[in-house]
Amino acid sequence: MRQTIYFEKDSYALESDNQRILDPIAIRLRQHPDSYVIVIGHSDDSGTEEENIVLSYERAFSVAIYIASVFGVEEERIQLVAAGESDPVTAGNTEKERQQNRRVEVLAPQVIVRTLSPTSEPAF
Repeated sequence: MRQTIYFEKDSYALESDNQRILDPIAIRLRQHPDSYVIVIGHSDDSGTEEENIVLSYERAFSVAIYIASVFGVEEERIQLVAAGESDPVTAGNTEKERQQNRRVEVLAPQVIVRTLSPTSEPAF
């Protein structure tokens, strides 16, 4: 499972529309106490690298706190990653294109497992 939450410029406020997107993820975490999620915060390139890392962390943290506090999911089951501006969806300069980079991606473990492609030959 992968969900993407978008944010306004220079903001890490989690809007109610985004909370509704997160609710099924949080419910799944409560139903499966051995599962976890990875929350990756992103930013556009409008600030300095340091500012963008901090903002992307704050975005990821706001998602994690919502899941943990509203649904009672243990914080250690939510891994945070601050990617800053390092992984843009688009390199465009219009406001609409920049908006796509101001995001948090929430990944469930099965998404990660499915993206790994094991090979039959050993790699040395």
